[in-house]
Amino acid sequence: MSERISVTEVRNALRCPRIFALGRLRQQSVAFPVGSSCLGAAFHRIVELFSRDVEHPPSAFAALEAGTPRDEVEAKLVRWLLDYLFRELEADAAYATMPGEVDDLAEALREFGRHLAGRLSAFAEVPAKALPLLVRAGERSLEAVLGEGGPLVHGRLDALYADRNGNLEVIEYKLTDEANDEMDRAQVALYRELLRVADDVAATPVILRFSPTLRETTLTADSADSMVARVVLPLLTNMITWAADPSDVPATHRKDLCSACPVARECGETYPDRLPVRDDPPVAATRPRPSTRASALDAAPLPMTAHGADEQGQKEAEALRDRILGELKKQGASAVCPRAPIVGPTLYLIEVSRPRGPVSQLDRAAEDVRHRLAAEADLDVSYEKQGGHRLFVVKRPKPRRVLLGPLLEQKRDWLLQRPGRFVVGQQPDGEVLCADLSDSSTPHLLVAGQSGSGKSVLLQSIVAALLQFHAPDAIRFVLVDPKRVTFNGPSFRSAVAAHLEGPIRAGLEDTLPVIEQLVAVMEERYKLFESAQVMDIEEFNEQAPSADRLNRRVLVIDEFQDLFTDKASSQAFFAGIRRLGAKARAAGVHLILATQRPDRETVPPIIKSNLGGKIALQVASQTNSRIILDQNGAERLLGKGDLLASLGRGVVRAQAPLLSER
Repeated sequence: MSERISVTEVRNALRCPRIFALGRLRQQSVAFPVGSSCLGAAFHRIVELFSRDVEHPPSAFAALEAGTPRDEVEAKLVRWLLDYLFRELEADAAYATMPGEVDDLAEALREFGRHLAGRLSAFAEVPAKALPLLVRAGERSLEAVLGEGGPLVHGRLDALYADRNGNLEVIEYKLTDEANDEMDRAQVALYRELLRVADDVAATPVILRFSPTLRETTLTADSADSMVARVVLPLLTNMITWAADPSDVPATHRKDLCSACPVARECGETYPDRLPVRDDPPVAATRPRPSTRASALDAAPLPMTAHGADEQGQKEAEALRDRILGELKKQGASAVCPRAPIVGPTLYLIEVSRPRGPVSQLDRAAEDVRHRLAAEADLDVSYEKQGGHRLFVVKRPKPRRVLLGPLLEQKRDWLLQRPGRFVVGQQPDGEVLCADLSDSSTPHLLVAGQSGSGKSVLLQSIVAALLQFHAPDAIRFVLVDPKRVTFNGPSFRSAVAAHLEGPIRAGLEDTLPVIEQLVAVMEERYKLFESAQVMDIEEFNEQAPSADRLNRRVLVIDEFQDLFTDKASSQAFFAGIRRLGAKARAAGVHLILATQRPDRETVPPIIKSNLGGKIALQVASQTNSRIILDQNGAERLLGKGDLLASLGRGVVRAQAPLLSER
């Protein structure tokens, strides 16, 4: 007996082979929500009812004569379809809670009516007679054995149409976005093949995609048959193998799926090898982690200290220390290293001192040593004076990647204590640099860095760290991305979607109302605190029942200077930011503002003074560095996440983490 495989399972396998395998292990179909419309089922129900009734149309449509203007035919068809929608709305009160989605559904039905009216205009018959000739059938079950020794494939196509010459079309209605276009093409090509094998009927594959506007995609017979031969039949062969042995099934190649996967937990248990798109934050945010899963997030963090696990780096740093001491000796400035070299992810820090004699002699010799190392070994070396200490700071020839996941696990207990805490990066000595928005010294954050400095990656990791251990009812975000590059990647966007307060914004016209709303939230919360006789959100939440606890709100704006183009718009923006910066901390409303142009016009003193936490990545000049940190240094950073941070405990250097290795 042939293996039975459903068309839904084929779609799942096209998305991710492991989805299919896990469905078989669970012995139930896996419903995959990514890209689907929440009202797609309602659309299909309505169109199916319509398809059943095409031979018995309402009297207003039946009365239309041949040659009736297209817009009149369209109006009657749309009215007919919307009558089904009205009945659907009356039968389910839940629709009242989603007016925007219902509007989209109504528009999709209007688009469907317009499409049918256009098709009917090609027929000679009156519309009521032509409609059954066009819409030959609604949903129909099909099954056939595909390929020699292949499986029995079964499914239900959405509809069969025919043109005025009787040529058949197999129709698939889609209310998903175009990220699924290739998969939808394969599905409708598969239905053409099932029709051909089961009924010896040739039909042209057509996708009608409503989003809610209609986009029609017609596949040629050759392209559909090529896709079946090239994609579908080999996949079916693999699916038979995976069904028999699900232990060695490849992962998806798509980066936007794991964050919304309904069987992500089972995937981690069944396939424990680390998969970045599944296991790295923010994809894994607030997801329960089974103890059996051997991922980077659950592993004990590496001992990333000066004497820890970076053996290769330790050897390189010790060899470099010996060379520096030897070069200093040649210059007549004998020195010693009072402690072992610090092996950071991107830097080696080698402290030197004079056992006797003036330190000025060491300083003079150090410059020659620095130039010699640069010329002979191609090393980027600086020599720093920190009080009585002298340091050679050497850029590692091959930096070690710093991943966010292990850092989060290392600070898990501290991060779990309350929302608003996050990881900034790893310091050269291996310590994890953290910050806390609930801290009075760092309630808001100013981030600056030129192009290539790693600012966008840092902002993503901050958001990921903030939400990693806290559910949406504890912390929510408004993300503003004027250039549409920092937060708009599909995998990142889908991973943080549950924590977002609305869509990602891009312009000032979208951002100013959000700022005004956050000001109103702040004022409302202060009234609430006054009546409850508490000082801030932490005290309020300690006393309130769990259902009444307040969440933290975080407004993150990348390239905020791009939001305003004139003095009037900048004044409106800065007025709201100044108000939030001055008094929103206790209300649990926080700002993270980022710019690649930290000049006095972009970062006026009144804004800078209200943003207590400051992070500078590589900037263009000493002036830029002083505007952010009140000191030089950021202009000498190495880029790619090398940063200086002022988070209430002096200026600290660190390396910003990557979300994943990919």
